[in-house]
Amino acid sequence: MSSEPRILLYSPRKLAPVISRCFSYEFEDAIEGMDSVEMLTPEPVLTPTVFDYVDRAVSKIGRATRAARGINPGVRTADVAGRHQLFFAVCQFATDLTWLNALRGWRARCDIATCWLEEIWAKDLVRLKSQLSLLSEFDYIFTNCRGSVDGLAVATGRPVVYAPPGVDCLSFFPGDPPVERVIDVFNMGRRHPATHKALLDLARERRFFYLYDTFKGNIQVQSPAEHRLQLANLIKRSRYFIANKAKATETGETAGQQEVGFRFFEGAAAGAVMIGDAPDVDSFRENFDWPDAVIHLPYGSSDVTDLIADLDRQPERTARIRRDSLDNSLRRHDWAYRWRQVLETLGLPIPEGLVSREARLRRRASGL
Repeated sequence: MSSEPRILLYSPRKLAPVISRCFSYEFEDAIEGMDSVEMLTPEPVLTPTVFDYVDRAVSKIGRATRAARGINPGVRTADVAGRHQLFFAVCQFATDLTWLNALRGWRARCDIATCWLEEIWAKDLVRLKSQLSLLSEFDYIFTNCRGSVDGLAVATGRPVVYAPPGVDCLSFFPGDPPVERVIDVFNMGRRHPATHKALLDLARERRFFYLYDTFKGNIQVQSPAEHRLQLANLIKRSRYFIANKAKATETGETAGQQEVGFRFFEGAAAGAVMIGDAPDVDSFRENFDWPDAVIHLPYGSSDVTDLIADLDRQPERTARIRRDSLDNSLRRHDWAYRWRQVLETLGLPIPEGLVSREARLRRRASGL
């Protein structure tokens, strides 16, 4: 029997240690904790600034010449040794796929190859034809964008499976007894100026803790795991959490395609009462099918303060929302369930580490 780890997991965490990708790195860490994993973490041979510039240039060249295959944008080359049941590559974008050109022998040394492609919009399938051709090496593709599944299957000729985002529900769980929710509203990431101004005015007028980002852009982090721990600690100490459909301010990127963003999974797992404009799609209704999973607030509305005041007058309702969100998250939305979906789709055995984590999640849910 082979002593090699059965999963060869490709993580770009050293190539792109940025805040937007920490979500994916949390998934990788969860897989490593549940299964027999060797994690590959390639490094750039260039400085971060130069690597970013060259990588962008290679993406443009690949689109213009249909020649993404074989181009290495500056990733240190490496050879894969040993034998593995599954090669699992986590990619945020299709343009990440050129980084695999620096890895030699991965396909020949793995029985099955699967790509977890986090974000791919249907309107970009033609534009990214060269990069997507690299997916021909994979047996299955999983994506968080349900509206792109059919088009991606046609573009690649490979089976494509929709997998909703997940979250580390054990880390985001607010505790028993729960920690005190000292943050009144947490509004992270993209935000509408009108809603933001209304909450800022409320914070200036009275003792109201409004937490929001003061930086702009996809900044680097020192440790993805530490960033996720801090985020979990903040959301589970928040009474209300703003969550809107994915890329709410970037309609040019989506061409109107609606997807379920990560924020909904994070807010629910932490038991915060979510406020916002949820996507009007089946994937949202299927994953967040309990009453008041998200309290509707039209995107860009300045009526957020009135809505919060109304909710504050209904403590039984908000307590029920928190309990339902925690219960559903623990039973349905942890990374364990996403990894089980991958393994069952591929027909691979379920490891004891995954079974053990699922049991721990169910015990937490039963104690609510």
